[in-house]
Amino acid sequence: MRAWYLGVAAFIFAVSGAVGAGETCPDGATPLLILGTFHMEGSDQDAVKSKPDDMTTPRRQREIEDLVKKLAAFRPTKVAIESSRIGTYWNDLYTTWRRERGAVGTNEIEQVGFRLADAVGLAALTPVDYPMWMDGTAAIDRHEPAPQPAPAATPAPSPLLADLEAQVAADLERLSRSTVGEYLAYLNSPGRAVLNHRWDVLSNLAPGAGTSMYETTDYATNWYKRNLRIYTNLVDVAGPGERIVLLIGAGHSHLLGQLAADDPRFCLVSVAEALGGG
Repeated sequence: MRAWYLGVAAFIFAVSGAVGAGETCPDGATPLLILGTFHMEGSDQDAVKSKPDDMTTPRRQREIEDLVKKLAAFRPTKVAIESSRIGTYWNDLYTTWRRERGAVGTNEIEQVGFRLADAVGLAALTPVDYPMWMDGTAAIDRHEPAPQPAPAATPAPSPLLADLEAQVAADLERLSRSTVGEYLAYLNSPGRAVLNHRWDVLSNLAPGAGTSMYETTDYATNWYKRNLRIYTNLVDVAGPGERIVLLIGAGHSHLLGQLAADDPRFCLVSVAEALGGG
């Protein structure tokens, strides 16, 4: 389902001269706002599948407009997105959308990223991802089509997976009664962000049950590898005069935020500050 285009006038904001998030950063440090997001069109590639309510309704479109206005006040010079650094897919789509002023797709890169980049006059988005799976493989490593394994006994669900499933259900219920901005503020709160770290990293730090002592530990190793490469891509596009908004899945925000908080090259700006939550 495609969302209607709400009109360019709704996204032209008087942001020059605004005093807001990131204005007190020290000279030489690049202001960085990491906005951990949910997958607005749903996801079937995460450990627990999720399908949020429809983000194309008039109510949700008004909320996304309000979110983009607040993010535009940050005055980003780059809108970094969760897409391969060497890929052109999203920028090709963005260029067409800016020219034709047609529909905005349901993905968060379009709903938020396109609108934000356009609002502040950017000709392109900045892809910074290094796509790979937790087992260390990338798309180029996979069989196509995927081989069908022999049926195997279904293992007992782990307590952590049950905890994750319950949390995802609770999050979707919270989203249903929150605005998009309120939900993102919650999703980026320290307590909620650390839960993703628990599932992606800590849950894997246990002895493997197969041939390798560290088979599950290496899933966490590969999660760090992907995020460290994303961070290197951020360093590559940072520099004097830059102000970066990173739009990325919320599971990445805890680790990337830890790195940026310790790095004098960046001035980490909290989502709460940017969205007006203090």
